[in-house]
Amino acid sequence: MDENQLLKDEVIAIHDEVMPYMGELRSLKKEVDNKSDSLANKDAEAFAADIKRLESISKQLEDAFEGMFIWMRQFKAPEETMDEEAAKSYLLNQKELVEKVNEDIKQAMKVAKEELKSA
Repeated sequence: MDENQLLKDEVIAIHDEVMPYMGELRSLKKEVDNKSDSLANKDAEAFAADIKRLESISKQLEDAFEGMFIWMRQFKAPEETMDEEAAKSYLLNQKELVEKVNEDIKQAMKVAKEELKSA
């Protein structure tokens, strides 16, 4: 197997690692939004700082979710006709991008879980 095929497999594996979390990401966002709404309904002024923090976490979750789909829409496996160096360069760039998506998802979930634990 050539180097570019291994690189492509690595890119896909990084994606595949976090793709199953997409549903959980959505659920966490809903829980965070519910907690924020609940505080707003109790006393928006008294809980203003908490609400702002929760809104920030909600945005982080949304951005991580969107990041996955933005990456998936733009990713194309290099064509057979593509020169080997160009394909390698493209795949290395894609690996960087998908690693960021992977990290963003894990980080957003970690922050949200910590916040929801401290309810």
